[in-house]
Amino acid sequence: MNMNPALDTAWARVLDHDVPLAERQRMLADLEAKAAQSNDAHALYMLGSLYHMGQHATDSPVQQDLAKASLYLGNAAIRGSMLAMAKMAELKLTQGQYREAMNWAQIYAHYALQSKTDKQDRQSYAGELIQRIMEHIGDAQMPAIMKDVDSFVAAYDASIRVGMQEESSLDQLHPSTSRHRYKPALDERLPEAGIADFIVAFRPDGSVSDVRVVDAMPRPELAAMMHEYAASLRVKPGTGQALRYGWMPVMMDDRRYRTTTRH
Repeated sequence: MNMNPALDTAWARVLDHDVPLAERQRMLADLEAKAAQSNDAHALYMLGSLYHMGQHATDSPVQQDLAKASLYLGNAAIRGSMLAMAKMAELKLTQGQYREAMNWAQIYAHYALQSKTDKQDRQSYAGELIQRIMEHIGDAQMPAIMKDVDSFVAAYDASIRVGMQEESSLDQLHPSTSRHRYKPALDERLPEAGIADFIVAFRPDGSVSDVRVVDAMPRPELAAMMHEYAASLRVKPGTGQALRYGWMPVMMDDRRYRTTTRH
């Protein structure tokens, strides 16, 4: 997967209100054309995420388009993006397509069991996600759903494993923070589990200069809840004076934040 500084910088400019809208729309069209040619899982994931979030993303150049979001995230998933699998489940759940949601949740759980990093955290999120979907799915449907999951794995396992093996660490930035739990107000309901994606700008000293929202699932409002966590991240000081940009996906369940180190 191509997670490099140049690509993260390009996404930062797509979400930069100081860049004219027409130029940002041209940049996004270029990213879409390159993703179509390369079938790069990370590029497809980012496109699907932005089209899901639409106008709720930071200075977004596009409106929400769930058809495009599903297309890009589905293509990212079959190329090894585990986060795209989880997002497909979340997307189908919000659309009321409960059987499809369970299919994707079980696919995500299948590969979460085989993850070499973040295994326990991924399994925890998968369990919470499946539990939410089970509220809409009868036990009688599960044998047919698991048959569909087995067929999907048989069809795409090879390409998924190649994609998983090719993934890279997050830009080698190695973010860290002392914040790991969300503390709701006394009268606030407990937050649900979810995923949020940010493009974070880091100053030369390693502190955060700016946080731009790309996506949040299952609800756009989740981005605000996770924004404080993203803003608390730090990376090792750099050698130059320019800002460094990094894609930072954040997962939360049981009120615990974590920056997943793999796609």
